[in-house]
Amino acid sequence: MLELALIKLGGSLITDKNIPYTARTEIMQQLVGEINLLKKQNPSLNLIIGNGAGSFGHQSAHKYQTIAGFNSDGEKLGFCLVHQDVLDLNLLLAKFFLKAGLPAVSLPPLTMVATQHKKLVKTDFSVIENSLQAGLIPLVFGDVVLDKAIGGTIISTDTLLAQLAQYFHLHKSYQVRLINAGNYPGVYDQSGQVLPYITPSNYAQIKYAIGQSESVDVTGGMAGKVEEFLAVAHLGIDCWIIDGNIPGNLTKAVLGQQTIGTVIKASLD
Repeated sequence: MLELALIKLGGSLITDKNIPYTARTEIMQQLVGEINLLKKQNPSLNLIIGNGAGSFGHQSAHKYQTIAGFNSDGEKLGFCLVHQDVLDLNLLLAKFFLKAGLPAVSLPPLTMVATQHKKLVKTDFSVIENSLQAGLIPLVFGDVVLDKAIGGTIISTDTLLAQLAQYFHLHKSYQVRLINAGNYPGVYDQSGQVLPYITPSNYAQIKYAIGQSESVDVTGGMAGKVEEFLAVAHLGIDCWIIDGNIPGNLTKAVLGQQTIGTVIKASLD
């Protein structure tokens, strides 16, 4: 069975979310270096990389309220400015992959997804599938998308990767892992301790303790991530929310080893 790791490099990890348009280039370089070693050690491993918007996309998205749709010319321009901002960050990340000799290609979700009243109504992931078959590494990101009812909205990287995980698991028979590398040790419980695991059976007890992002984040913060991942965990896809700052932590998650972070799965075996 083909192995596929979907890796999100969180916006809080690769940018300073409190300073607009500020990338953390040293962390980018470290993470790309880890991914490069992973690929060298596991040549048959397929990768899809997604990155969060961080201080690039969330600022403009908040300013223009892009997630709520567009009507006026100003809101339409805002929609396009958000797209440009998230594309800028993704292309900056792509340069690090290319510098490392990794064949990464930027693929804007705007061209693959359509919504209606913010709900996904159409996806076409053929370009991602074709890229994987050609031996490339697709780079995706949270992006603006066209909406049949309200003009446009935003799809988060978490939602996109969760959709891709389901697609490749259900329709293409890949063995899928989903990893979110962020600027935090994992998911905290009510006492501020990192939860080693979350399953549907313990989620009800800890749900109220999971907070929103401290910085500007228009796509749901930590609670949104956990719910997206629980939705795919019941299919048998294990998901990790880990600290991406720690060298080697991402590698361990991709290989299914013990990490500093939280594992989200259907049940404890």
